[in-house]
Amino acid sequence: MLGAIRLGNHCRSMEEIQPLTLARHTIDDWPVAEAGLSTRVVHCLHQDGVTTVRQLRGRSEEHLLGLANFGPVSMNNVRWFFRWAERLESGNSDLPDFRAWLREFLDPQQLFVIEQRYGLTDPLFRPHMRRCTLREIGERRQVTRERMRQVEETALLALRSHLARAVAVHQEIYWVERIAACGGVIPFTDLSTWMEDARLGGYQPWGVLLLLSEALAPITCHHDYFTTVPGPALVQIEDRILQFLDDAEEPVALEMILAHVEELLPSVSTSRKDLLVKLLDHHPQISGTSNHDYFLPKYAAPRILGEILRTQTEPLHFHELTRLYNDRMLPRSQKGTGYILLLLNNAPNVRRVSRGRYAVKS
Repeated sequence: MLGAIRLGNHCRSMEEIQPLTLARHTIDDWPVAEAGLSTRVVHCLHQDGVTTVRQLRGRSEEHLLGLANFGPVSMNNVRWFFRWAERLESGNSDLPDFRAWLREFLDPQQLFVIEQRYGLTDPLFRPHMRRCTLREIGERRQVTRERMRQVEETALLALRSHLARAVAVHQEIYWVERIAACGGVIPFTDLSTWMEDARLGGYQPWGVLLLLSEALAPITCHHDYFTTVPGPALVQIEDRILQFLDDAEEPVALEMILAHVEELLPSVSTSRKDLLVKLLDHHPQISGTSNHDYFLPKYAAPRILGEILRTQTEPLHFHELTRLYNDRMLPRSQKGTGYILLLLNNAPNVRRVSRGRYAVKS
């Protein structure tokens, strides 16, 4: 739906992004089951042999109201659909914010479930919190988990409909470009600076991006960040890096890793090197030093501890070793004393000389 997206270093304002305009024949080709009409309307239309929007246009209101189970509410749904179709044809389909978009395409119960499920209305900025379960949401409404699952499924189908997607394109491009302007990666914690963006409609930015990543736009939620890099490409890049570091069994310079995976890295607003640094710094299995050498801790951490001990004339207490180890690491790769102590007790090149004090084996 998005087509080509600008991934330059300029994030356009919403006013600079033009709403989607669709030709009538494009809308007419939509299957009614995926167009954005209600489930009841779709069922009635299928009973009448109507499978496309084009066929629906050929049915008069009198004919539709004569169908079984097709009443005034269903007729209003069809009228609503064609009002939006006219707006899409005229390029006047923009909505003021993400909240308005959800309210346009979801009923109150669906809206409640989606808002709770994705933390959209959380009063605090806490993107690392556990997501609310369907059982917990159901308890708040005194209905079963299965009923909440059905409501969530119906809501996501509504948001993935042709009509909802077409209206959302204006929003999708905006958020994709905001991420692209950050170099293609935005960590969860950095989203706190987006809180005042009017296009959120008062929602939490991490909830909006999570919903987009799972239901709509080409945004990937991975580890603790959102990115414009597609999920399959990320997996391919990470697999090659992990295999490279596994084979090395020691810290590897950033430039060497870049040379090994550069052809897999997509073009973003910043350099491929900057993108690679972000991917490495946010990978849970990879540690990095302050001079941007990267390694798998299971192999290289004991060697680093051994190097530190070899520079000392006296055995070191594990608390001091922890401090010296962390001095070499990027903040996200720093470890606690328990982790360092476990490494020391299992390292083949290290021996304990007294209570809590260690030295390299001679």
